[in-house]
Amino acid sequence: MGMYDYHIILDFEMNPVDKKNNEVYKLLRNEIIEMGAVKVSSEGKIVDKFSCMIKPEYNRKVVNYITRLTGIKTIDLTDGKSFSEAVDDLKRWIGDGKIRVYSWSDSDLIQLKAECMYKEIEFPQIMNDWQDFQITYPEIMGIKGEKALMSLEKAAEWYGVSVDKKKVHRALYDAQITTELVIPVLTGEYEKQRLLIKKYSVKNKNEEIRLSSSLSELCSNIFNENITDQGYSTRLEKYA
Repeated sequence: MGMYDYHIILDFEMNPVDKKNNEVYKLLRNEIIEMGAVKVSSEGKIVDKFSCMIKPEYNRKVVNYITRLTGIKTIDLTDGKSFSEAVDDLKRWIGDGKIRVYSWSDSDLIQLKAECMYKEIEFPQIMNDWQDFQITYPEIMGIKGEKALMSLEKAAEWYGVSVDKKKVHRALYDAQITTELVIPVLTGEYEKQRLLIKKYSVKNKNEEIRLSSSLSELCSNIFNENITDQGYSTRLEKYA
């Protein structure tokens, strides 16, 4: 925790470039239309939030499937900022100090770099330390195999974080959900729960732990079972 002054958890929503802009589309497939971010202190406390709507340059219309996914409509971007203004606002909001950025998948980092490059805007150097939490989180929690790559919604539900399905795929809301997964890792509070899952999975190595189950459900199952330890029966609560 002490290595960084702040931890920035962010999420972007994007809209595809109109294919009629053929030369643009060859180099830039999407544009960011919404930024959302949460600032967390070195002690693991939320200290601020950031949200910004952005007016795209190469497709003035939000396509239907993006509206269905996010709820964002073309009219919502009428008073949106330019991409350049939004990046400047984000940099000012982040401020000075040593930070680490987290996002669920690397698509946000890839998009920000690509869009900065195409629109000839300097990539914010303060954001160079970037972690793909979609990869990091399963590794920390001991999830392996094909199910290790899960959606943010699935990871949140599995960990026991309540998700409002009507709000998912909005930048700030998704950043807030990711933050609820990041903070326990930063503070070490996840360790007890991870250990319980590990003990349970070792005991039941021939059984599959369903990622559709929440962590609270898994822990409830663990607490209701006896295990044999050094020749006598004990409760798994001893590992809590």
